[in-house]
Amino acid sequence: MNRFAKIILTVLFFAPFALLAQVQVTYKLEYNMATSTYTVSMNSNTAYNPPLSRIAASTQVTIVVPQISGGWQLTDLTNLTALQWGSSFLDGSTLSLSKDYFFFAPTNAAGYSPFAIAANTDIPLFSFKSGSGCVGDLLLYDNINDPLNAHPSINGDNNIVILGAGAGNKYVGNTSGNVACALPCTADAGVLSY
Repeated sequence: MNRFAKIILTVLFFAPFALLAQVQVTYKLEYNMATSTYTVSMNSNTAYNPPLSRIAASTQVTIVVPQISGGWQLTDLTNLTALQWGSSFLDGSTLSLSKDYFFFAPTNAAGYSPFAIAANTDIPLFSFKSGSGCVGDLLLYDNINDPLNAHPSINGDNNIVILGAGAGNKYVGNTSGNVACALPCTADAGVLSY
């Protein structure tokens, strides 16, 4: 086999692996003032159709919430696709942290009907409300800088595994920062308004 043919075969063999390595998924948290509802979305730079769009059970979304007496209360957890989500709570004060954490994970990953994942499109996954009222900003977990990372026995990391994207976590970051539940105050000529 000549050298040119070997190069072509090598490129053809490794090209699919290179494409898989480039899959990137981000998470976004939004708040709807009119409905008092938080929504978590995902955005993939690569499209997948069923069955390759199946999201694995190891997927996790972590939300950082204000630490309040009695714990921040989550209500009305609503699935926005066929993928169902459950949640668990961590009281950060038990680890000398100033925030609390909600961990969300699929509960039916093996048995749901996968939905199409469009490229570069926010796909709402689930929504919820605060049973504690508006007591401060919420934010998606920062896999690099959050203080919970100092406790390696707790996996707070956001991650997502999509069947068609190949093995491993495809989560690369968040597209939202702190999410406020109240309009910021503005002052105009001595008048305070919302």
